[in-house]
Amino acid sequence: MAERVLITGGGGFIGSRLAIAHAREGDDVHVLVRPRGLLDERRLSPGIDVARVHLDDLDALCDCLLKIRPSIIYHLASGTGRDADQRNIARPKRLTEDLSNFLNLLTAANEARPRVLVRTGSLAEYGRGAAPSREWQREQPLADYTTAMVAATHYAAALQPRLPFRIATARLGLTYGVGQDDSFFLPWILQRCLDGRESLVRHPHWRRDLVHVDDVVAGLRALARCEIEGGAVVNLCTGEAPSMREVAELAVELTGARADLISFGDPAKEAFGNPILWGSPEVAFAKLGWAAKIGLREGLVGMIAAMTQRVPA
Repeated sequence: MAERVLITGGGGFIGSRLAIAHAREGDDVHVLVRPRGLLDERRLSPGIDVARVHLDDLDALCDCLLKIRPSIIYHLASGTGRDADQRNIARPKRLTEDLSNFLNLLTAANEARPRVLVRTGSLAEYGRGAAPSREWQREQPLADYTTAMVAATHYAAALQPRLPFRIATARLGLTYGVGQDDSFFLPWILQRCLDGRESLVRHPHWRRDLVHVDDVVAGLRALARCEIEGGAVVNLCTGEAPSMREVAELAVELTGARADLISFGDPAKEAFGNPILWGSPEVAFAKLGWAAKIGLREGLVGMIAAMTQRVPA
């Protein structure tokens, strides 16, 4: 039976791939984007409906959800903290905006009554806790955006008994793949290697659990299908966390770039941030039957092939 699917942040890197995956299965897919947000329509396949509604406009959001009546909601719209000064607390609204938007979405969904709402979080929510991070451990977030994510996870669990639909949270590893913006590390370093340009890896000792976008899409869909308990948290990650030095060296190997194009920062210099983002995927396998299938080498080879593909004039 076809589903009616709503995806907030559906015009983004992960959201657009998720939308296309559902559309290929014959589902009725709607993506929610900001009214004045930029949308690259090449990311979406024909037949996917685009609704321009801001999550902070509760009335418009309620109207939108009541019109669509989705059976599945994916909530992917959130900040990443990548453009923020984490030491600046002079803008309190920015600190809580994602949480407020999530609570607005819950309010609207309470009227529209989907079967399930799947929201995405991040392994960064675990902060400096034990690694590999497991779902049951206490979060120790180090940034404002991840603190808002943690708060949303706990609100979801607290409100679950009063909601007519199931909520599930997927904590994602660092997601990468073809089409990702080159402001992110992997496409950035691959493109610079291909161009023969020098690159500085500032934190070579930092370790990251890198998961391919196709695996993430499969995991999110599995989470929407399963009968996992409401309010549950599941890591979608690989269980491996190479250092950024190792990743850079692999990029050099796969692109055939000169090794001397890569230089490394001093690990002894302390930087603001979390040196290890590494999760355990054991719960995902046990409860969803999901495991990442695309290894880092295979994923990077695919990205390189896409970057070097020539489009006829």
